Amino acid sequence: TPVVTGLNDTQAGGMGTAVFRGSHAAISIGSTAVMISHVERKKTDVRHAILSMPSPVADTWFVMAENGVAGGALEHFVRELASPGPRAASEGGRYEAVDAMAAAVDPGSEGVLFLPWLSGSMAPSAERSMRGGFLNLGLDTRRAHMARAVLEGVALNLAWLRPAVERFVRRRFDRVLFFGGGAESVLWAQILADVLGAPVDQLEQPRFTACVGAALLAFERLGLLELGDFEERVRVKRRYEPRAEHRGLYDQRVTQFIAAHRGIRPIFRALNG
Repeated sequence: TPVVTGLNDTQAGGMGTAVFRGSHAAISIGSTAVMISHVERKKTDVRHAILSMPSPVADTWFVMAENGVAGGALEHFVRELASPGPRAASEGGRYEAVDAMAAAVDPGSEGVLFLPWLSGSMAPSAERSMRGGFLNLGLDTRRAHMARAVLEGVALNLAWLRPAVERFVRRRFDRVLFFGGGAESVLWAQILADVLGAPVDQLEQPRFTACVGAALLAFERLGLLELGDFEERVRVKRRYEPRAEHRGLYDQRVTQFIAAHRGIRPIFRALNG
């Protein structure tokens, strides 16, 4: 019986999104967020916490840029902060309730900014003492503003990461393949497209992309598929185009998001060092 060894989730996700070739990137939002691409040789960017890891594809290395807490931040918000709203709903329905609540708020969350570094920041600026929080809350802030701000904060963190990864791979990404549990959210997919300013392809059954990648690799190793066949087997549920009317708003939010990290870092170092 032929036995095909497994591979880790980032590598499997890279195979399931065919990101070992082409000019696209893949983003997974699960408990954490990671941006995946490829390079032709082993390299590391220590300053921005970006590394390459072995790939099953010859002469190719997967780029893994771990962006930190993502879906875990939304889960924490729902579990600890959103009561008695979506928390009271069923496990399967409460995240849909968050989507519906957040969708009622205009892009930009009326100025509320969420910092997703609940267990420290990672790429593109690693700092283990960083922590998360909401900025610019007012007496008129509601749970809906905070819910949307969580989704936007994760997307802003990825937008901060993108230029560093593009410099690392020496090409600009023309689109993003979106997978993981977070990719089940229609609203999150659109927010990601708007914040990144790039088309976002939401995959079918995105929770199982890594499983599909492992299966495709097994078929290739057994001689039943070629590596060139992988991309046509990546099933896209829907493409989300960036909306030009929100470009200026989110560019400004990215600037303030980065400024928040740099400005608050000394305080978090003092509190958590």
